[in-house]
Amino acid sequence: MSYLSELQKFYPHTYKLRYAIQRYNAHVEWEHEDPTVITIHETTLNYGGPEEGGWWYQAGLPVLTHCIFSKRQAIQTFIQYFDEYEIQEQPSLGISTTYSNYEVNFDSKYAAHYPTQRPYYC
Repeated sequence: MSYLSELQKFYPHTYKLRYAIQRYNAHVEWEHEDPTVITIHETTLNYGGPEEGGWWYQAGLPVLTHCIFSKRQAIQTFIQYFDEYEIQEQPSLGISTTYSNYEVNFDSKYAAHYPTQRPYYC
């Protein structure tokens, strides 16, 4: 069961708000600054190579960068995009019938392609 499913189970009316606040606070904790944008990427799993039975890596194509100016606006906008891009209803990228998913994140820089260089097996 996913983290979002657990939140929805215990907090059916406020789980999106709780998830958005948790993501905001995680950004502040890791980056030591408030986020300045919300980024949206279309993510895909790409084949990395045949080593050890094959491996895959996640790549992101930038879709949107939305500037934010306050924590309140950031949380509201995050929830808006969460609903608009149907984040919770997306199947896992690991399912063979799923080509791509959308990812909504808080960030301090504009949305950009990732990874910048193709990863390789060590």
